[in-house]
Amino acid sequence: MPSVSVIIPTHNRPAILEKAVESVLGQTFQDFELIIVDDGGVLPLDTTQPLFTNPKIRMFRHEKSLGGGAARNTGIRNARGEYVAFLDDDDFWLPNKLEIQMEQFFHTPDDVGFSFGSVYIIMNEEKKMTNVHSGVKDFHELSLTNFKGFLTSTLVVKKYVFQHSGLFDETLPSHQEAELVIRITKKYKGMGINIPLVVMLMTSGHVHIGSYLEKRIMGRERVLEKHIEEYIKYPRLLAINYFRLGIFLKKAHHSKEASGYFFKAWILHKTQMRFLFHYIRSHLFHS
Repeated sequence: MPSVSVIIPTHNRPAILEKAVESVLGQTFQDFELIIVDDGGVLPLDTTQPLFTNPKIRMFRHEKSLGGGAARNTGIRNARGEYVAFLDDDDFWLPNKLEIQMEQFFHTPDDVGFSFGSVYIIMNEEKKMTNVHSGVKDFHELSLTNFKGFLTSTLVVKKYVFQHSGLFDETLPSHQEAELVIRITKKYKGMGINIPLVVMLMTSGHVHIGSYLEKRIMGRERVLEKHIEEYIKYPRLLAINYFRLGIFLKKAHHSKEASGYFFKAWILHKTQMRFLFHYIRSHLFHS
C-alpha cells in the first residue's frame, strides 16, 4: 500500500488539471497513489490519455456535480494510504513538496494530526510567498481566525484523524478546509513548514476556487454559526471574525449587514476603536 494518498478534485478544467497531475507525478517522493475525482464535469475526463494511464492514478467520477468538499470526501473514503494529501486542480506542487513534508511528518507523535506549509502566489507575473508558523504547535486559536492559513493544497493529514474529526462539510459554500481544520485542531496539534510547497496561479480572468465574494461571506457566516460555542470562549477572536465579515459585506455593497457586524465586533472588543470607526462610518453611509 502507498504511504500517501493524494486527492485532486476537478470539474470541467482538463487543461488546468494536467499541470496539477504532472506536478504530483514528478515528485521526488514517490510512495503515493493519486486519486482524481471528476465532480460531474459536462465532459468526462479522457482516461485514455497517456497522462491518466499512469499506474499510480485511480479515477472516480460523480455523475452530477456535488462540489469540491464531496469530491475530496470521495477521495478520502477510497484512500489506501496512511496519510492523505490534497491538491486543487488549479494549483500545482513544487517537485519536493511531499519529500519535505513527509521527512518531517513521518515520525511525529499520534497527537500531531496534520501538516501544512507556505505557498507562492503568482498574480500577473508577480510572485509573493506566504508565511506560516513553523514547528509543531497547537493551532486551534489560529484556526478560528486565519481562514486562509491552512490552504488545502498544502495539507497532509494522517488518515485516522478523519475518523475522529470527520470529513469536509459538504454543505458549506466556501471555507470548507478552514472549518475542517477547526475541528481537527480541537483534538490534534499541527506541523507548520514555512517553506513554499505549492504554487497558486491567480492571473487576470482566472477564477480560483473560493474566490467568489458572496460565497465567502455565506461560508464564513456558516462557520461562525456552526462553531459559535467554541468562539464564545474567545471573544476577541469572535470580534475579529465579525469585523472581517463586515469588511467583506461592505465590499459586496451590503452596508446594512456590514454595519451590524462592525457593531457586534466593537461590543465584544471595545478597545479596538477601528471597529467603532467602521460601524459609525457604515451606519452613517447606510442611513
